[in-house]
Amino acid sequence: MRTAATLAAVGALAIVPTCPLASQQFSVGPQVAFGDYRETTADLRYRGSGLGAKASMTWKKVSADVWLSKIKYTPHGGAATTEFDASEVDVKLRYFISGPFSAQLGYMNRKVDPEFEAQSMGAVTLGAQMSHLLGPGVRMALDGGLLLGPKFSGGGSVSALGAVRLGLGLKVDALRGRLIITGDYDFQSVSRETDNGAAVLSAPIQQSLGRVGVGIAF
Repeated sequence: MRTAATLAAVGALAIVPTCPLASQQFSVGPQVAFGDYRETTADLRYRGSGLGAKASMTWKKVSADVWLSKIKYTPHGGAATTEFDASEVDVKLRYFISGPFSAQLGYMNRKVDPEFEAQSMGAVTLGAQMSHLLGPGVRMALDGGLLLGPKFSGGGSVSALGAVRLGLGLKVDALRGRLIITGDYDFQSVSRETDNGAAVLSAPIQQSLGRVGVGIAF
């Protein structure tokens, strides 16, 4: 079910430009991913790397990006002792408003294996993007927003403003726009709380995810 939804999303996606919009563009390509994952005020800390892919599409004022990644995390200090794999799907759909600004709606889902070595998580994302043309064929984008209604494999809850997401993206057009070099950074901070029946405990989650790759534009 999730694979089918992802493939459907890939078929309709993009980054929103802020100069005159191309009527339609589609790009897809592989990426290398790097991650840093922490739980409970960094008592559990992991770092890792892996592979991924990115698909983007622009159509008039609508655009979207889809990222797929799988990272093998290994313990890096604190009380962490066991490695795990994290497979993540990120979807961002945007609508160009005016100047450098676009409204953004999306979805993220992270699946952890083994399941309880870290928190699997899913959430809807809501925010905005600001994009700027740095030079011929070079564009930088900054986006941010909230993670709404997050669900965790180990339970827990978050206040309405307790889960935030920040992103930074760089896109370079080469070979007359047929080859695209991409770089993306995504930061998530989730002020999760759990209830053990006797008290409410703080169990925050933080993840930094960097991705670098190339894409072929059509």
